[in-house]
Amino acid sequence: MNHPLRMLHISDTHWANEPIAPGIDSQARLNQLCDWIASIHQPIDALIHTGDWVHRGQLDCDSGESTQAAWNRLAQIGIPILTAVGNHDNRSVLTQCFQQNLPAHWTVHYIHSKHPRLAYWLTLNPQTSPHECVLVLDARDSQDIDPRGRLCDDQIVALEQLLSDPNRNWTIFLHYPPIPLECDWIDRTMLLENGTRLHAIFATYAKQIRGVFFGHIHRPICCVKDSVLYASTGSATMHFPNMPSDSAAIMQSDPVAFANYISISDSGTLVKTQWTMLHPALP
Repeated sequence: MNHPLRMLHISDTHWANEPIAPGIDSQARLNQLCDWIASIHQPIDALIHTGDWVHRGQLDCDSGESTQAAWNRLAQIGIPILTAVGNHDNRSVLTQCFQQNLPAHWTVHYIHSKHPRLAYWLTLNPQTSPHECVLVLDARDSQDIDPRGRLCDDQIVALEQLLSDPNRNWTIFLHYPPIPLECDWIDRTMLLENGTRLHAIFATYAKQIRGVFFGHIHRPICCVKDSVLYASTGSATMHFPNMPSDSAAIMQSDPVAFANYISISDSGTLVKTQWTMLHPALP
């Protein structure tokens, strides 16, 4: 590779017009997160948001204005945006935002399924061999705020076909964690329902997988299982406990925003967790 591929991974911004809980103005926090990202004077080839752009945007009464506003704010930074769909997101509006703002030099291949999904892949450096590709999966399987996702069969079939190509390496993004993370409440309520099946596929093609990245748990965490790297990024909005005996998602409003700086190169995958302190919104 002439130079590493570098992506900034964020997630779970939960943008809303009103504070979503005492002390949590998610709109103000997203604004500060964007200002901080804009101040990072390092190469970033793409921003990837792994879902829950907005808070309760999946409801039928949601107009999509909050999704468009959150997208527009992040787009002001001027870095191309990739996105996954979270359990709070308005999928149709988020899909429109993504499709209408694709850089001209990106060729996106959509994974077709029986039900609407925003699942796709693209090659970020076609000049190298093997090609370095990004794959984004959509596991939101309910219109409710269902914290347990499920990957549809159409995506699983397509996934196996894509990973079997020896001429491509893959960096994979989705909203939900596919594997247990040794935390009582997370492992009971937040995992991909068919994550065991998904991990078995990843393990089969581990040599071609650069990493599997997700959000949803609002904390940065990483692990390696069967030679597959898994890593989450934290939230800018609120944080949840993740120690083994933690039994409930107790909201923590500490003023910290997280992002992962991901570098993909010939030598492997490097994930650097970054954070910035947030300040109370002005009245």
